[in-house]
Amino acid sequence: MKEIGEIKSNIYKIAAVTDRGQRLNKLISPMYEEKANEMDELIDDLKDFSFEISEKLLSGEWELIFSNVELFRSSPFFLAIEKALNDEFKSNLFFKLHQLQVGSFGISTIGRIAQKIDFDKKEFISTFDTTIFGLTTIPILGWFKLLPTFGGRVITLASDLVLRNNLLDMNLQKTKVSKVDGLNKIPLFSELLMDRWYPVKEVWNKLPWNKESPNCQISIVYLDEEMRIMQDMYGSIFIYIRPSISLLNSNKIFND
Repeated sequence: MKEIGEIKSNIYKIAAVTDRGQRLNKLISPMYEEKANEMDELIDDLKDFSFEISEKLLSGEWELIFSNVELFRSSPFFLAIEKALNDEFKSNLFFKLHQLQVGSFGISTIGRIAQKIDFDKKEFISTFDTTIFGLTTIPILGWFKLLPTFGGRVITLASDLVLRNNLLDMNLQKTKVSKVDGLNKIPLFSELLMDRWYPVKEVWNKLPWNKESPNCQISIVYLDEEMRIMQDMYGSIFIYIRPSISLLNSNKIFND
């Protein structure tokens, strides 16, 4: 049996070379497809080790380093949509269309994705940073940026967080877009829509096609003090690590 340190080291390497798994997404770039099978095997290897699932180990801040589907699907907002649709084909189609919409022409890109789990407050907070017009120039003709880079941090709050065996259960509440240090606010949009909470749950419950409140669940595949592997209702994988060990993991990748 492989040592757990070796397995994790290989997971970090695949996460890095595949750009958090996005180079495995056929819609974005069908590269390194063999890495998908390698990652599945590594996760299966981790499952062979005994591990504890507890509120204490789950609590705190985490950062997403790998997903075998679109990165934004790790948010409770999209997990709730997936559950409400209750159809894998419809869910995958919806998320592909959303990816095409927000990422057209490479205008928008997703940066750091983080989550904070607080069982004392029974809250689950998910954030992802997004940049707009990161690289805008005319190929061959010029090397200067045509437009400045804008961006923000999308924050989603879920409440009523409960751990049931290996399952996290929560209810979607609200979302907002906040400023990210180092990025300009989006003109016009920032004055009207940024830095204020939007009651997603209240709006959700008023829509005629939603038959129940926005609830979502996600299962724990593996957990220890530095790594958390989650799986949604259709088997999509999300791997997180503690932010405090991100630098340590990068050193492992380049030194091994």
